[in-house]
Amino acid sequence: MKKLFALVLSAVMIAAFAGCGSKTASNTENTSTAETSATEAQPTQATQATLSADVKTKLDQALAKEKFKGVAQITKGDDIIYQYVNGDDDNGKPLTIDSSLPIASVSKQFCAAAVIKLCDENKLSVDDTLDKYFPDYKNGKKIKIKDLLTMSSGIPNYNAFLDPSMLGTNEEENIKNIKEAIFGEDLNSEPGNDYEYSNSNFFLLADIVNQVSGVPYHDYLRKNFFEPLEMTHTGFVEEIPENQDWASALSKTELMSETSAPGPARGCGDIVTNAADMDKWMRGLSGGKIISSEAYKQMTGNPNPNSSNGYSYGLWQMPFDGMGHVGQIEPHFGAVDYLNTDRGVYLFAAANTMRGLSFVEQIPQTLLNILFDNE
Repeated sequence: MKKLFALVLSAVMIAAFAGCGSKTASNTENTSTAETSATEAQPTQATQATLSADVKTKLDQALAKEKFKGVAQITKGDDIIYQYVNGDDDNGKPLTIDSSLPIASVSKQFCAAAVIKLCDENKLSVDDTLDKYFPDYKNGKKIKIKDLLTMSSGIPNYNAFLDPSMLGTNEEENIKNIKEAIFGEDLNSEPGNDYEYSNSNFFLLADIVNQVSGVPYHDYLRKNFFEPLEMTHTGFVEEIPENQDWASALSKTELMSETSAPGPARGCGDIVTNAADMDKWMRGLSGGKIISSEAYKQMTGNPNPNSSNGYSYGLWQMPFDGMGHVGQIEPHFGAVDYLNTDRGVYLFAAANTMRGLSFVEQIPQTLLNILFDNE
């Protein structure tokens, strides 16, 4: 069960924002696999017109140097300009660019978008205090929704104190027990005054989405995000055991065995997806397809002044004026997404054999240095 809690761990980054209420080359370790991946990662015809062979080789070499195992994709404008695939699934077969993998805390932006969508529809306000939704919570009157979104609530990370024996196979009971555990803890800081990365924040936000929308959180994401964007290879970690396509893509399926205890990852690290669907998501999120353009500006603007990386609503500042998030499932899975609307560039990478969070965190910087230097 301990490994389940690692599912929703992510980089300790920063968060804060004013909110909806105020508009403001070859792999020497595995040469044959790398060669296979190079073949699989050949660009489409559209790609060949926008990315030179020399730049593609440099990108390939950068990932191979880091012994990257997983999938990576960059799109620009309407084109897929780069794809890279390396590594095997659980059956010993090569991964493909279509492989669905868990994205851990990259999931937080989906939760934030759900909250902002409800805010845009005047169904909640980010200035609402938590006692409106959790009337028995002792600190509810002084914590606002925007404090959860910006990781400035002071609520400690439930991964650090939750007793695994409290969890079973009933999702409703698990959620109830986790909330009770969170509400029993003292705050680590006064709400709105600091930054502390805590999965508890987004776990509670998912519950608020559930309450306000009147439908289960995962059903809300499916209806409002996945279906409109035609994200047909996307779902949730609890569904992995039932989906052979997903299970075979995971290099260490046994790490996911604790998904028999559903609920803990809800809102903070629960999504499984692939490169094509993540591209649809990033474009849809930033392009006004699922939330308004103004709402997206709110998600990404006014970063927490206490953060070193400008954490906003489920997204933080990244190189070259981009936004994104990083996630990990210790010790084997990692993911990162990157949105740059000014340049029209979107990047997604998911590793199923990794060396730590800093490994995937550096992928946008590494690849975009090459890409932008050769424009």
